[in-house]
Amino acid sequence: MSLATKHVATVLVGSVLVLALSFAFVTPAKADLLSDLQAQVQALLAQISALSGSTTTTAGAGCYAFTRTHQQGDSGGEVMWIQKFLNSHGAQVAASGAGSPGNETSYYGALTKAAVAKWQAANGVSPAAGYWGPITRARVATVCAGSVGIPGPGIPGVPGVPVTGNGLKVMLAADSPPSTSLVAGQAAGELAKFTLVNPTGSEVTVTSLGFKRIGTSADSTVSNVYLFKGSERITDSAGISSSMFTFNDTAGVVKVPAGGSVTVSVRADIAASTGGEQIGAQLVSVGSAATLDTSVVLPISGAIHLISSASMGTIAFTYTGPTGATDNPANDVRVFEASTVVSTHSAWLKAITFENRGSSDDNDIKNLRLYVDGTQVGSIIGQLSNNKAVFDLSGSPVKLETGTRIVKVVADIVGGSSKTYDIQIRRAADLLAVDSELNQPVLATDAGGSFPVSAATANTIGTASLSVVRKADSPSTNVAVGATNLLLARYEVRASGENVKIEAMTVDADTSVSVGGVDNGKVFFNGQQVGSTKDIVEAGTTEFTFGSSLIARQGQTEIIEIYADAKTTTGTNLLNNETVAIDVTISTSNTEGMDSGDAVTSANLSASAVAGFTRTVSSSSLTLTKNSAYGNQTVVAGTNNVKMGSFTLSAGSTEGVNVNTVTVTLLSSEASTITDMRLVDNSTGTQIGTTKGAPSTSNSFSVNFTVPVSGTKTIDIYANVKSGISAGIGSYEVDGSGVGAVTATSVTFGSSTNEGSGTLQSITIATAGSLTSANGVSPDDTIVVAGSTMARVGTFNFTALNSDYTIQELKVKVTPQAATSIGAVYLKYKNQAGTDVTNGQALTLSSGTQVHATATYTGLTFFVPMNTSKSVDVYVDVPTITSGATAGTSITALLDWNDGFKAVDAAGNSTTTMSSYADLSSTNTSGKGTLVVRKTVPTLSAVALDTTTLSEGTDKVLGRVKVTADAAGDVDWGQFVFTVNKTSAISIGATTTLALWDGSTQIAGSFATTTGALVGALDALDNLTTGLLHFRPTTVRTVAADTSATYELRGTIGGTASGANFVDVSIANPSTSVTTAIFSTAAGTLGTAANASFVWSDWSDLSDHAAGATSASTADWTNDYLVDTLPLTIGNKSVSI
Repeated sequence: MSLATKHVATVLVGSVLVLALSFAFVTPAKADLLSDLQAQVQALLAQISALSGSTTTTAGAGCYAFTRTHQQGDSGGEVMWIQKFLNSHGAQVAASGAGSPGNETSYYGALTKAAVAKWQAANGVSPAAGYWGPITRARVATVCAGSVGIPGPGIPGVPGVPVTGNGLKVMLAADSPPSTSLVAGQAAGELAKFTLVNPTGSEVTVTSLGFKRIGTSADSTVSNVYLFKGSERITDSAGISSSMFTFNDTAGVVKVPAGGSVTVSVRADIAASTGGEQIGAQLVSVGSAATLDTSVVLPISGAIHLISSASMGTIAFTYTGPTGATDNPANDVRVFEASTVVSTHSAWLKAITFENRGSSDDNDIKNLRLYVDGTQVGSIIGQLSNNKAVFDLSGSPVKLETGTRIVKVVADIVGGSSKTYDIQIRRAADLLAVDSELNQPVLATDAGGSFPVSAATANTIGTASLSVVRKADSPSTNVAVGATNLLLARYEVRASGENVKIEAMTVDADTSVSVGGVDNGKVFFNGQQVGSTKDIVEAGTTEFTFGSSLIARQGQTEIIEIYADAKTTTGTNLLNNETVAIDVTISTSNTEGMDSGDAVTSANLSASAVAGFTRTVSSSSLTLTKNSAYGNQTVVAGTNNVKMGSFTLSAGSTEGVNVNTVTVTLLSSEASTITDMRLVDNSTGTQIGTTKGAPSTSNSFSVNFTVPVSGTKTIDIYANVKSGISAGIGSYEVDGSGVGAVTATSVTFGSSTNEGSGTLQSITIATAGSLTSANGVSPDDTIVVAGSTMARVGTFNFTALNSDYTIQELKVKVTPQAATSIGAVYLKYKNQAGTDVTNGQALTLSSGTQVHATATYTGLTFFVPMNTSKSVDVYVDVPTITSGATAGTSITALLDWNDGFKAVDAAGNSTTTMSSYADLSSTNTSGKGTLVVRKTVPTLSAVALDTTTLSEGTDKVLGRVKVTADAAGDVDWGQFVFTVNKTSAISIGATTTLALWDGSTQIAGSFATTTGALVGALDALDNLTTGLLHFRPTTVRTVAADTSATYELRGTIGGTASGANFVDVSIANPSTSVTTAIFSTAAGTLGTAANASFVWSDWSDLSDHAAGATSASTADWTNDYLVDTLPLTIGNKSVSI
């Protein structure tokens, strides 16, 4: 083709591309036209590519190792290879033009979809829908199996396919941008991304990467071109000559780690007035000492991008940060600030790189934080890396609204004494801020001139500084008399600017009474002793020297600790209640900057007479107090294992105490009443010391336990109280001794140190205790399904005073009417170990004078601890109806108060009558303690309405209720009574128009009201605010066992008026007693106000359950009494007009 023809093609494609761009931002209605234009653009680009000699290599009759999913509307990726495959495998995309053989494009349009569907149908891929997915790719792989020359790893233009071989591998990155629209005048347009993979065991240094500009554009189209790694610019701009540009660096443009990979992107600033041109990047050379893998075929081309003409947003920086300043090392130093004017469009800040062009090192400036308009954004950067700090915000971009924004960087300056820092935005490409409307990076400018955005004069880091402060956790507690190797003070040391050597330090001791310093002083640095051990004298003349062993590192917090004995320099113990304080001083002459060699100036040194906390010298102490959690007691003579007293030992804050002796002192009258005295650790229950079988007036226990510093330990005294002791009162006295856990100084406690301080609880010995019986809180009255086991019917309480009690015998009584509906009776309680115990008995039916059926229990272990209450529960098994239970039977329980009752106290005394002097009844509280037997049971529940808005019209749902039958059997029902509350003016329709629906079926039956207008009346509840709607079905409704049925009450709504309008529907629970009868008795007369709200049958009488059961003689109908979950609201609708 002639050069003229080439020029014509170039002009034509430019025209078409410009035309396509004009539709790029139109409404979706023009999407088809845009798709057609894009297809034409791709075809023309393919022709230009052929003319320029950059045609992609093909092989294997269109076969290719496909990895991507594509569908109509996609572009780029593997679309061109899909078209090549189709054209060579019987499903030609087009006969001529775009998509035809040799003119394949990267656009997946309607023609491509149709060709894919054709190939799918011919090759057994279902559905043949034109979607290129994993099923289709698998079939293609089968068809192409064994093909020679399938494009594979490293083939130009194929993104993300890994390569094979042993050398450095290079490929187009999987996420290299497809053909897109750049904007004239933009910054950092991404042309292509390339991935370098190193399969070897050694790092590979790439010293050069050569590229070619491709597309119908000129060298001048690109203002600057850079290499990026992620969000970081890693090169300066390369010059473009004759379409070629190269990035060189003998130290390495990039370094690819062993076994790893690196992805770089080519980004370019696009010159203004270049609309209509196309541009891309092609990798043509890779320079490295390492071998390039033989599978890599160069050149490798990225996509071609159209340059459009559009009005980009602008960003202009004006530096407002520090310039020519001197900053002493400190935290939170403002190291960069710029007033940033955003115009035309807002922008999304995705990354920004700052570079330090001063003389300070990377580790001199740490914890860099980026702020936009005063709000910190992005993560903290620990320190500079190669003089740079890259804030990558791509995961959470920051929107820069139009107007003036303040961009600021704050950091901690920790080193660099006398060096400079100059934090700046070096190049416009170091800002990646994407126009919010055009989705391309904005080319930033420096309003004060050209880049960099920086200080006029670099800033200076001040000379080294050193500070010493008392650490917050420096000890302040009392110290023990005579304590040795005692930590007296702790300090924090911070150096900044540079590391600082501390050659010597003066330590002063100030004692309030002895005025004799402290003995054996030591200095510790970060946990290790430095310098020699010395006595620390008063008046600050003791100097510790360290040579080069104490160097405070810049930016670090170092710890200095001062240890000594609580003794004067002559070895004499400091006195009880004397105080001691330590302070330290570092002089400028004893410091040296490790870089500068200069002493820290006095202006920068804060280490003069830094005091620790004043400490008080205190004798070790142990205080005995009566345990407040255990009060005075009354116990019964003859009781064993009685807690006769309890006391708490509290150690002071100076040191813990090792207790070695506890003495319990008794009056002779007290000693004679007990045996087997012993001490027990209250927290563990472990005995301490040995048992005193025959206590005397003075009982010394040899013990070995420790009360920790500022801690406590509680000790209990147990003994057995002799039988036959007459009433009396006593209180034990306790004292004892031990030694300090650190100093081994003697410590005493109790009555021997303070009269009366060791007196324990008052213990009264009584001849007998008492046991009080009472009705407990029984379960609510409920329906029990025949065949149930362990149904709780009653709860009964017993309270023991002055002694533990064990209830050994109980008798449960039930009415003879209930007896045949009970299979067994159980007692459930806790024994002395706290374990649940269940005892069961069959009933003995009533006979003679015994009018009740009874269950008698002996050998019980029901334990009631002294001064507490415990309960026993009564449970029953209910047999099935066929086994003898009677539907409608009420089961209650009594505990006999004087027959079959026995309780024994801790001394062995027995009582055979309850304190109530009357039987205890499960029904003592109204509404509790009765089980009503039924063969099965219904449960009613509300079902949410589709809407709660009240509206006029016919067939409106007013309420919805679900009836669920227990798994034990079917439930029949024959009556509902609905309670309606409404706005007076609202009408709900005549009783003849009201309806109850079961799903999609209206239930035949009759409605009536309690307002005098019965069946056939004109309007139900007309002009009323409340009333009842009665409904009886013509035929009994049955809900099968373990199923549910949902019913809807529907009516005709009218009469809504201005203001609030509402209709509420509920089902009440008016019945208060058990009824088991024929239907007419249970239901009453239709429309009567006192009628049951729900009438149902449990099918316990099978003699007549035909359709007309409501009028027959079956006596198994009952009312709403105890039906769950009545009362129940089933509908609320309202509207305000």
